[in-house]
Amino acid sequence: MDAAKTPAEWLEWYEKHGGSRELELDESELTCFNPEKGFITFLTHDDILELHHLCGDGKFWQNELVKIMKYAGLEKLRAFTRRSPKAWARKYGGHIRGWYMEADLDELEKTL
Repeated sequence: MDAAKTPAEWLEWYEKHGGSRELELDESELTCFNPEKGFITFLTHDDILELHHLCGDGKFWQNELVKIMKYAGLEKLRAFTRRSPKAWARKYGGHIRGWYMEADLDELEKTL
């Protein structure tokens, strides 16, 4: 069995492994937490479950996401990663659909 962690300890772990301590959750976003397995944050719209943060045991959370999707009648999962999206697609199945671009106002203004 994995060692239990508090939410603060999981956030610290997440930050050290490429995530962020400030999750910037949407007001409609839900969080599932398991002291031994970590946490996920997600929201739904249309027929899609959008996974924003996954911290901890990926296989455990994959199983939980399948349960959530079946319960909610959802057919698609969309996940965001700062790591290699190709590695995620190999590990969890699926395909890469586009790219996100993030730009600060200063960055946008420099290209005018």
